[in-house]
Amino acid sequence: MKAIDRRRFVLAAGAFIAARPALGQRPADRRRVVGILQPRTRADAGPELETFAEGLRAGGFVEGENLRFESGYADYDYRKLDRLAADLVRAQVEAIYASTTWPAYAAQAATKTIPIVFSGINDPVGNRLVQSLGRPGGNLTGVSEANAELTAKRVQLMRELFPGGGRLGVVYDKDSAKACQLELNDIGRAGKQLGTDVLELPYSEKTELAGAFNTARRANVVALLIPTTYETRRYGAELALQSTSSRIPLIHSGSEAAAAGGLMSYGPERSWGARRAGNYVARVLKGAKPADLPVEQPTRYELVINLRTAKTLGITIPQSVLLRADRLIE
Repeated sequence: MKAIDRRRFVLAAGAFIAARPALGQRPADRRRVVGILQPRTRADAGPELETFAEGLRAGGFVEGENLRFESGYADYDYRKLDRLAADLVRAQVEAIYASTTWPAYAAQAATKTIPIVFSGINDPVGNRLVQSLGRPGGNLTGVSEANAELTAKRVQLMRELFPGGGRLGVVYDKDSAKACQLELNDIGRAGKQLGTDVLELPYSEKTELAGAFNTARRANVVALLIPTTYETRRYGAELALQSTSSRIPLIHSGSEAAAAGGLMSYGPERSWGARRAGNYVARVLKGAKPADLPVEQPTRYELVINLRTAKTLGITIPQSVLLRADRLIE
């Protein structure tokens, strides 16, 4: 080989070796890929996903820099979730964020190897998503925002508002029944322990909400609970309208619903679950295994009371309840 050719070969080889990442390392400019599996529309999921991204950023992953998303939105058609989950698997995402029970089921059916992180799920053990909270045991983990104790507390709060009697009710979309069935059972048990009946009021379409509230009024339902795992953004405004017209108050788990017109909310800090889920995904991308990451539960809950709604509905909030409130909306 001529000297000039040998020199070119050595320089080219050196440049190639220098450009190659060390064995087992990813190229510096490679973006990690996270799948988003959502039952909602892109617009409705926006606030939650912004908070989810905050959790990822806290863990060192920023969209557009070292991270990109592959997203699937079911637009409230739960039948699409299985196909969307399969699409994410084919896209070779490195982790999947499944915000609620239905997406978690779809992702679980689509892959047994890709890590799946969930949030907004009541009792992931009972839903057979993990083996136990402390040792999930498979490729799923995440955060659980509800449990039987928290559900019983909501029922108790409603009973304190209406100590004179009357039934309690729970209103939910039939399509989400599988996702919130465990919580419905918890509500029923808590009602029995407090000596009150709980009337379930499922509906299928937005147009059926008025009928559900009419049924509640005829059945002497004094207050309605919204399950933690139920999606309120879709019909939140209509629920608030029906609550006002029927004069039946609502208690939610999320403070944003109380701010939008619900009477009261009691649950984890707003967006806590999505933010913690983002942090969990960051840990997975760094090498943690879902089987070794305990399911996290909130350690703090906040009670929010909308005094404007109470005045509109003609409800006097007992002083004992007001004193426990973390925030009053006036």
